[in-house]
Amino acid sequence: MAKQDVTQIEMMKIIALFRQDGYKGEYESFQRVSGTDREFFVVMSNEQGIKALFRASLMLNAVEFQYVLDDKHVFVTGEV
Repeated sequence: MAKQDVTQIEMMKIIALFRQDGYKGEYESFQRVSGTDREFFVVMSNEQGIKALFRASLMLNAVEFQYVLDDKHVFVTGEV
C-alpha cells in the first residue's frame, strides 16, 4: 500500500472520536497506520505540554492510548 496522507475528513472524524471519549488537548500530528486505511496514530499534547501517542480506529470507532512521548519514546514523522 502506498503512503497516503490523512485527509481533512479523516482528521475531523478522528477528532470527533477523541471528543466523544472526553479527550482534550492539541492535536500535534496524524499518521496512517502502515497497511491500513482506517487506523491512525495521533500525537496529542495537553496544557502542560506533555505529549502522548494514541491509536485511533475509524473502523472500530475507538481511541486507544499507546504511551507518553518522552526521551525514550519519540514519534517519527519522516522516512527512516
